[in-house]
Amino acid sequence: MSIQRTFQNALSLALGICAVSAAASQSLVPAAFVANNGNNEGAVTSFTLDSAGRPAFVQKLVIGGAGSPGTNAYSIDITPGGRFLATSHATAFTTEQITLIEIHSDATLTLLSTRTTPDSPLSLKWISDTLLAVTRTQYGGTNQVITYRLEPETGVLTEVDRGAGGTFSSVVETHPSGRFVYLGDSNSNFIRVFEASADGFLSEIQTEFTGTTYPLGVAISPDGSRLYAGGGISSGRHAILGYDVGPDGRITPMPGAPFTSSGDSPFNIDYSEYGSIVFVGHGADATVRSFLADPATGSLSETGYVFDVGLQGSFGDSATLGDFLLVTDDTSAIDGITGLYSFQILSSGEFTSTGPVVGTSATAPTGIAVWKPPTQNCPADLDHDGVISLADLAVLLSTFGTPSGATPEQGDLDADGDVELQDLASLLAVFGLPCPG
Repeated sequence: MSIQRTFQNALSLALGICAVSAAASQSLVPAAFVANNGNNEGAVTSFTLDSAGRPAFVQKLVIGGAGSPGTNAYSIDITPGGRFLATSHATAFTTEQITLIEIHSDATLTLLSTRTTPDSPLSLKWISDTLLAVTRTQYGGTNQVITYRLEPETGVLTEVDRGAGGTFSSVVETHPSGRFVYLGDSNSNFIRVFEASADGFLSEIQTEFTGTTYPLGVAISPDGSRLYAGGGISSGRHAILGYDVGPDGRITPMPGAPFTSSGDSPFNIDYSEYGSIVFVGHGADATVRSFLADPATGSLSETGYVFDVGLQGSFGDSATLGDFLLVTDDTSAIDGITGLYSFQILSSGEFTSTGPVVGTSATAPTGIAVWKPPTQNCPADLDHDGVISLADLAVLLSTFGTPSGATPEQGDLDADGDVELQDLASLLAVFGLPCPG
């Protein structure tokens, strides 16, 4: 088929979705999204980060109002492709809510849809761009992990399956491959491992008891080979669990684990970009401390570098974004502001401040989801979803004929400052193909 005929066929389909597709896909710059867990708004705040890692406030999106299940945005996560956020709402209601939010290229947000979910969704995590895992957490009641399938164009979440939990299954984590789901229970003290099918059905493959240590903040390393969890106030208040993760998803205790932190009540785990540094957040002393992970054994060695958020319990969450560590402060009792801190990460495990806290314009910022645009090794993939499709064509057509000043992200594939026939021909030459690698 000629380029002209392909263009005619694709154009007729693309024009109708052009405006929507060009406006909503993912942030084109590094971004952070914070769930605010202390007011009647159910707010999520978005930030962009500059090259020095300094956050800039973009928007506060209000989800609900007083008396609505949309209050108290708690857990938050972003799809692997960066298009959607999901946040849970852990409130006093017996029927809780999941909120879906669409992300735009400038990191602004639009509320897409809401869905009720059983009490209480303390943790959620995307398995893939269309599959979401959510906890059902009830002390002494029914505990489960529930999978939902997302219809991206409508925002509808449809329940797929439920896996059995324990007596307080408060955290869910997913493997980078999308094949496995990990459910941590901090009352029965186990980590339950499920294999997830491509359509979201769960098969339990392991229950690993953690002894006397709580599995809090269960987190898988970026390469999927290791799992750590904080022990909270259990086992002397300083324990960090460590496991090797096999190709089959099953976990095996690391030699020497649990490891010891000098901080009080570790409960939150994050990794540097390649997993060599582990950041541990603590509840009782509100500190974040860094550890070096031995490349061969995974054993953790505390570096001595620490950030003290302030009052007991004021550490909200942490996340890493490239070379930067982000931390939320959920109380204004000390400095009159709640918000987001950013730190430059050094190879030694040291992390140094990039500037003062930046407020979220909301109360009790807690969970953080981050987005780093992928390296552009597939220029025609303008929406970065891994395939050259109508959405990419729509972006290019929305700027077609743009005079000097267009960017590669707007469709200027040959980087000559214009979006014209040569750029269109380049895109159509790979239309329908996945990106290499």
